Amino acid sequence: MIIQKFKTTVLLTTYITLLNPVHIMAQYEYVISIDLPFSREKVWDAITDFRSYHEWNTVLSMSNNEHLEVGKKFRVTIHNNGKDSKFKATTLSREVNRSCAARQNIIGRWFFSATHYFIIEDPGDSKEYVRFIQKWHLTGLITRLFKKQIYQQLAQFKKMNEELKIYLGKHGLKNVPDKLSE
Repeated sequence: MIIQKFKTTVLLTTYITLLNPVHIMAQYEYVISIDLPFSREKVWDAITDFRSYHEWNTVLSMSNNEHLEVGKKFRVTIHNNGKDSKFKATTLSREVNRSCAARQNIIGRWFFSATHYFIIEDPGDSKEYVRFIQKWHLTGLITRLFKKQIYQQLAQFKKMNEELKIYLGKHGLKNVPDKLSE
């Protein structure tokens, strides 16, 4: 009887902890960046030209919102060693040559929500390069339960950043100095 009460208490405590709105709606952040010796405009043109992604981007495909219309849904595919993850996202914001953001929700933000940001910054006083940042804000029960696996999948976007650097370098643009290698 004591063991049964203990098991019930542990199970109930776990259930309450997992479904506690404070824990479910806790926001997690994952960020990667790369310094690129190109102008904001060149980087922006490449990351927003979804039709050309197949030429250089083995990680991500996007379609049905080539103009990044705010409020419009579009299709996203994350390619992961033959196991594609397909979903729809909605464009949240777009500031030409600076940033854009899109969000994916599953069931509701309490269950899973991922907001993906593309940000182009001028780091410090340097006119030699820009910093391309990909950032994710993640919330919901799924994030809490599978954060490690989600972060492992997002880590492959480092490859996308490297592919972007190579792609921009191959198109007759400024050569990439060794000092910018990550």
